[in-house]
Amino acid sequence: MLSAGVQVLTGRDSTGDGWRSVLGNAERIVIKFNRVGGGVLATTDALARELVGALEKSGYTRDRIALVEAPPQLARELGTREPAGGWGSSIIVGGRPEELAAYLLEADALINVPFLKTHRVAGMSGALKNLSHAVIRHPGRYHDGGCAPYVGEVIGQEEVSSRIRLTIVDALRLMVRNGPESSTRDVIGHCELLFGFDPVAIDSVGLQTLLHKRLELGIEDRIAVPYLDAAGAAGVGRREAHLIDRVVVAMDS
Repeated sequence: MLSAGVQVLTGRDSTGDGWRSVLGNAERIVIKFNRVGGGVLATTDALARELVGALEKSGYTRDRIALVEAPPQLARELGTREPAGGWGSSIIVGGRPEELAAYLLEADALINVPFLKTHRVAGMSGALKNLSHAVIRHPGRYHDGGCAPYVGEVIGQEEVSSRIRLTIVDALRLMVRNGPESSTRDVIGHCELLFGFDPVAIDSVGLQTLLHKRLELGIEDRIAVPYLDAAGAAGVGRREAHLIDRVVVAMDS
């Protein structure tokens, strides 16, 4: 799935060429996972192993790769480097300065690997939310109004957006209700990865996936994701369906 997704997204003839077109000569690669709900969804380890292995085959040695919000023992197993700790320079969020995570600021290239799940406050957690409230020092300040417009404010800043090279949404399993941290009864198998360069477009597609699955399951309560609409309106990415190119790649297995 990783190989097919990268090749189709980049239009390259091989997986290695695809990864090199995305990451270039990056020396400090950060892969940002999501620890919230990770124990229930239980797909991070498998995806991380495949992803690190694919990067290594493409010429990116493991000492150039840092895993963020992955289990510590997994990083030791895979031999990846330790991400930078602490905080650095600031951006303005909600009219006040917020320090950025040092692991973001050190990165030449960041691969965003969120889950796809519901979120009691924000409506949904996907590509945008996986970074916005993880790379600033005081995320708890920015949950009013369903996290709008704060999510888009963070992701839309050059210091953040310039480092995001690729998003791979881990939709191998979906958390269809009671997220972002729930129980196995709220998780279903889905067996899909979403690849893209535009996190707003990816979340727009992801939201439709969640809504469709919830409808199939007879879950009728509404999901509103105000931060996604705000990010689209602010020009952070493409929100309207007619502006989004979606290519479906089916795997025989």
